[in-house]
Amino acid sequence: MATKRSFSNAVKWSYIATWGEKAFSALFTVVLAAILGPREFGVISIALIYIGFLNMFQDQGLVAALIQKKDLEHEHSDAVFWMNQVLSFVLVGISIALSGWWAARNHAPEVATFISVLSLSIPIEGLTIVQAALLKREMDFRSLSIRSNISVVAGGVVGLGMAFVGFRAWALVGQLFARDIVALALLWKLSHWRPRFEFSWKHLKELLGFSVSNFAAQLGMFADVQASSVILGLLFGPIAVGLYRIADRVANTVVIMAMASVQSVALPEFSRLQRQPDELRKSALACVRLTSVMTLPALAGLAAVSGPLMATIGPQWIPASGVLKLISVLGVAIIFAFFTGPLLQALGKSRQLALLEWARTILGVAGLVVAGILVRNSTVIWQLTGIALSRFVTGGFIVAPVFVYILMRLSGISLRELVESIAPSAIAACSVVGAVFLFQFSGLLAQERPLVLLIVEVAIGGAVGLTVLLSLETQLRTFALGFLQRSFRHRVPSEEVV
Repeated sequence: MATKRSFSNAVKWSYIATWGEKAFSALFTVVLAAILGPREFGVISIALIYIGFLNMFQDQGLVAALIQKKDLEHEHSDAVFWMNQVLSFVLVGISIALSGWWAARNHAPEVATFISVLSLSIPIEGLTIVQAALLKREMDFRSLSIRSNISVVAGGVVGLGMAFVGFRAWALVGQLFARDIVALALLWKLSHWRPRFEFSWKHLKELLGFSVSNFAAQLGMFADVQASSVILGLLFGPIAVGLYRIADRVANTVVIMAMASVQSVALPEFSRLQRQPDELRKSALACVRLTSVMTLPALAGLAAVSGPLMATIGPQWIPASGVLKLISVLGVAIIFAFFTGPLLQALGKSRQLALLEWARTILGVAGLVVAGILVRNSTVIWQLTGIALSRFVTGGFIVAPVFVYILMRLSGISLRELVESIAPSAIAACSVVGAVFLFQFSGLLAQERPLVLLIVEVAIGGAVGLTVLLSLETQLRTFALGFLQRSFRHRVPSEEVV
């Protein structure tokens, strides 16, 4: 019971962290995108992809190694910390040196200046890696939740303030730095671990044996996720990147808010149960069930309301609505594949994970390049659609089935168990789309402002989807009724006093 409470508590705080962070981040991003427009948003996106790639070399798979290693010693953490400090300054030099080349390749010379400034965020990231990994290992997602929510709000306030004053694209840079500095300060405040002035090659090598393959897998995942934006930048420039990134960011926000919390807890939980096959199967199935409840109706609804949503951000963002539909449907297909990685890591199969990720990446990039060449001389809408269709075909019809099959085989989940676990959520998702479609087909409020349409469609789809889900999902209904009963009991005494 203690371990179950620990897992449930970790999931709860992980959800609080993710929902707070992503909700505020998405809100600030949408407002800033409306102020800036596709080109400036695309310029910063190109710079952030570059910085994000370099930041991966500080992790090198060592975060997963620190979480997964059973007999972790203080010397392991010290070695990773001091290696990151040296490496971060090397990465800053590389970042600045190659910034002009990356800017030229993406048809946006101003990107070089933004990269040079954003490179200063690399050492800040290096100071957080070990503490964050150790908190995850201890499943202390309460501290991580406090840190992420406060830092995102602080960054958003700074970014919006700079945007309204007239700093334009630099507002996004200010937002990033404010968020990272506050996150760093809070992490060091909340974490009890402190580095010692010691470095052990022996202990670092023990971690590298696990982390190298894991890092190769992370590179593959990064390349797969960012390939669409990179190819759009290389072939079409920052406007196409900006339009695509806003759609991808919105869909990704829904996915992360719904499932990233469970995925974060999955690695330490699967690692703990790696020698208990029956418990591992139950845990993996619980992750799949919870993820489907949180994700399928939300992504279906997002696809249904994509038109008024993009129009609400601004008329210049409307071309991204078709991309948002495709990416949302793709998200429905691949969400269950996200647990294959943590399961392989927990079972010590990081090499297999690396091979899988790179096979997926190579296949996906090949499809994107072909699609990019085919639509190179087309309009922006067709360029975006071609790239999104390529991702949809490879991800939905090849990658997702393979990853789900591996998850089922390694965890012992049967096809019947899988179908039964996701059926209520799938039916609820269909009901959301059906309800919104019927409202759109009726033509009611068709002449209203996009924001009004968006609010009404979200309300209709949400009400129908939640009703269907509660009627089919017994566990969710029991939890909701129990929550309402507890809330009512807490409220009764105060009402009697009054």
